[in-house]
Amino acid sequence: MSKPIKIPEPEKELEFIDVHCHLPFTRPRDDKLPSDEKQYKKFFEMGGKYLITCSIDILTLKLVLNFIKNKENIGFTCGWAPQTVTYTPKDKYDKEWKEWVEYVKSNPDQFLAIGEIGLDFHHAKMTEKRNRQIEELRKIFELTIDLDKPYVLHVRNAAAHEFDKQNPKHRYNQKDGANKEILNILKEFNIKSENVMWHCFSGPDNYGLLLGHKGYILSVPSSAYSNKRWRNATKNVPLKSLVTETDSYYQHPYLRGPVNVPSNVRYTIAALAHSHNTSQKIISEKTIKNAIKFYRLEID
Repeated sequence: MSKPIKIPEPEKELEFIDVHCHLPFTRPRDDKLPSDEKQYKKFFEMGGKYLITCSIDILTLKLVLNFIKNKENIGFTCGWAPQTVTYTPKDKYDKEWKEWVEYVKSNPDQFLAIGEIGLDFHHAKMTEKRNRQIEELRKIFELTIDLDKPYVLHVRNAAAHEFDKQNPKHRYNQKDGANKEILNILKEFNIKSENVMWHCFSGPDNYGLLLGHKGYILSVPSSAYSNKRWRNATKNVPLKSLVTETDSYYQHPYLRGPVNVPSNVRYTIAALAHSHNTSQKIISEKTIKNAIKFYRLEID
């Protein structure tokens, strides 16, 4: 067995933007994470330029809105995640969906993008549940297409052991089943590629090259620092299409479990510098520029 590749540590005095984290979020039991306030403060002490957090349902939307009050250089994306579609109890879903829609339509100036939204064929393993995610995703595009907001996608394909055995030949079971479905829906709504970010992009590898050259933005998680799979997914993607994220609390650079923090986004810079054979400084500059352009941020 070959030894793991040793990637250099993040350099000191790097600047960075975390384009996608979850701060605050419903914490796991007995977690040892610093407080949300300490994570926010450390992010900027370490070199952060701007922090973008993400809501996935009504509960997290309310948490985020309360957290960002009176804070500088922080914004959020307003999402209705595919996991929310799959796991929200029926007796709550309609009420919370209507509340989310009302907020989105009434407050478009408060959030940076719509997301995370998308398809997750890992959490929805049956064809019926996958169709439900697709149906709700179309509703979201119908409701938001005129808001002139970028979109942040959560796209997770089914692994081989997650195929719907009752429909073994269904197209959703393909290793790029969710990717293909998303691309078809984006085409259906005529959504420009430059207004779409594939958050925590995980492949398949050929899609990195395909999507990057079509103008989509691909976000690389901090776990790419130790995980070759994540690096390979974007190693052939042009730098103009890449941004950096932590997806905190998960996707830690080298540990498993919900222990990640936004300041670890500098490890994504180190991973991209390695995979693209360039300096960490160049990755820092390029990904900051890309994030500012995608989210239309007004910062130096």
